[in-house]
Amino acid sequence: MVSKNKKKSKIPINEIIETAPADTTVPSDNPAEKSIEQLIRELKDPDEIVRSTAAGTLGHRKSKKAVESLILALKDNHVYVRHGAAWALGEIKSEQAIDALRLALNDKDEITRGKAAEALGKIQGT
Repeated sequence: MVSKNKKKSKIPINEIIETAPADTTVPSDNPAEKSIEQLIRELKDPDEIVRSTAAGTLGHRKSKKAVESLILALKDNHVYVRHGAAWALGEIKSEQAIDALRLALNDKDEITRGKAAEALGKIQGT
């Protein structure tokens, strides 16, 4: 039921948009439009799909800022997040991730182990 007492804005939408501050950011559902910081925060999201998508997007962006958070994501309880984190670390090629990726070679999941091995190969150039 729509309230009949609802007042309509008398300011046209184009004027609102034109007068918005230039640094105004609107959260986006599109991973390609999200900031690195937002994606790093999403690695802690309760939804494993959000975490997994964030890990993959960070790998595509090759952001060194994300390395520490992706290392932590290698220990995530959801397998797809661990896959994405291992893959992303290989794309970023940070030597900081070597020890964590070596530990991931012992992951209970075969695909995670494989992605960790591939990532190590990319980082170490083998």
